[in-house]
Amino acid sequence: MQATELAYVGSRTSVLREGRGSGLEVFEIRPDGHWLPRQTVGMDNPSFMVMSPGGSQLYVAHGDGNQISALELDPTTGRIDYRDTVDAGGVNPVHLALSPDQRFLLVANHNSGTVASIRILPDESLGPVVDMLSFEGETGPHRRDQNSSKPHQIVFDATGGYALVPDKGLDSVFTISVNGDGALTWHQEKTVRLREMSGPRHVVFSPSNNFVYSIQEFLSTVTSYSWDAATGTLTPIQSLTSLPDTVTGDSRGAEIVISADGRYLYVSNRSGPGDHSPGGDFPDTIGTYNIDPATGRLSAGRWTETEGIRPRFFCLDTDATSLLVAHERGHSIASHSLDPATGTPGPAVFRAATGSPVAILRHHIPTAPLAEQRTSAADHATNR
Repeated sequence: MQATELAYVGSRTSVLREGRGSGLEVFEIRPDGHWLPRQTVGMDNPSFMVMSPGGSQLYVAHGDGNQISALELDPTTGRIDYRDTVDAGGVNPVHLALSPDQRFLLVANHNSGTVASIRILPDESLGPVVDMLSFEGETGPHRRDQNSSKPHQIVFDATGGYALVPDKGLDSVFTISVNGDGALTWHQEKTVRLREMSGPRHVVFSPSNNFVYSIQEFLSTVTSYSWDAATGTLTPIQSLTSLPDTVTGDSRGAEIVISADGRYLYVSNRSGPGDHSPGGDFPDTIGTYNIDPATGRLSAGRWTETEGIRPRFFCLDTDATSLLVAHERGHSIASHSLDPATGTPGPAVFRAATGSPVAILRHHIPTAPLAEQRTSAADHATNR
């Protein structure tokens, strides 16, 4: 039976974020590219998610809260149902990553300045917090957004020996590791400090595992690094703007993605002064850079307007031929086909209207499409 492609979309729901989302939505992606809504599970701020090791669960971070939920995934329909909720080990979990042995879920708690390790039990439910790291260093000068450590992501390299944690508050990228017991180690001597008030937000490894790239939120810059996987050493080699030179006002960097063949790097830019901005005076954009395979250095950028407002998240589609962009304040999801010759995104094609989307996770099920369903928020009140 032909596989059905699904997209799980997390959204902002809270008044604090002026969220218009209804929780976690499931869409069926049709062969013609159309997105059909199939299920909605009401919950607070499902702002990031990962699939469990065996594919039976979705682990969901509740942004601005202090919890992680496990949602059971029906293997033949893709339907999700609430299972349980555990403590995140901190406040405002913004990113999740599986440990290399897939026995632990690592959580970046943005407002607490911590990374927590949560045990994954044999039935793929979540156990307790096993270990926690707190980061230290000189805070950046931004008076509101750099008043403490603010880790925003956890990304393991291809060997699984080390992970990088960009910290917006401390203008640093930290190197950590996790052992077989879930214990976390911060390798302080390998910390890379960037320009003050740069605000490193997200990083991505090249497919070769020789290079790393980061997007800085506050200064709207992209930094290239060499990466030594044997020693966990990150060395900056280049810094470029993430913005077109026509942008003279406020803007913030958001997401960073590398093409499957390692030839192109993509970043998103959100016009306006911060997360609470409804948008800015300049178009939001996706920046595209060519990557030198020998040196890892980037070419000058070229930019594509997203035609939506505040592209907080984007990713490659399953075939790596398009970018899928979530517009947090545009309340929509769009795709941009990638030119096979240049890697440049084309014009936006809108796929779905949905409130305050901030995360997309794609999944295939070898079965017929879901029957259309809706799960009310009241059925999942324990998530609140």
